[in-house]
Amino acid sequence: MPENPQNPPSPANIQKPAAAPAPQHNAGHIPITEELDSAKWTLPPIVPLLIAAVLVAVIVSVLVFSNRATPSSALALTKVASVDQEGNTMVAIQARLDNQIDKALWIKSITAEIETPDGKKYKDSSAPSTDAARYIDAFSPLQEAKADFFKEDLKIPAKTSYNGVAVFAFPVAKKDFDARKTLTLRVQIYDNPTLVVVSPPGKP
Repeated sequence: MPENPQNPPSPANIQKPAAAPAPQHNAGHIPITEELDSAKWTLPPIVPLLIAAVLVAVIVSVLVFSNRATPSSALALTKVASVDQEGNTMVAIQARLDNQIDKALWIKSITAEIETPDGKKYKDSSAPSTDAARYIDAFSPLQEAKADFFKEDLKIPAKTSYNGVAVFAFPVAKKDFDARKTLTLRVQIYDNPTLVVVSPPGKP
């Protein structure tokens, strides 16, 4: 029979391998496992973020509302009359200006512009009120738009409306004026935005 094998070494005599030293991490190179697993690497609470977002939205809304421009006046075309004058077209434009604020407004200038069917645009400044009165008296078709006259430095008292007329001349035939694409009236106000009203074809 074979000889008995030597007795195996007891567990007490077996040398265990030395434990590996704990890893030392550079502050700039945190392992991804530590970043995801550790409780100290967590997102901030959502409730404070929502409250902060709501407060910012409220502040922005208040600022926008407080700085919103208040309308100072409104302009509307009420009537347009025209007459042929030796190949040109003389036009009387009647409009209503509403002063919507608590102080007077002063008119600086009045201009008008037309766009003809071929896309060309023509601009003119209003005739002086003394000349405009003579034109309206001389050409009966213009009397359809007769009213008090718009003029430079005209004062519009606070919270009132003014219905006025201005006279212009455009170097186009009346048939082209009647077939116009647009008619634009601009009234420039001192220390306020320019009032602009655009009339589409066939209006007013």
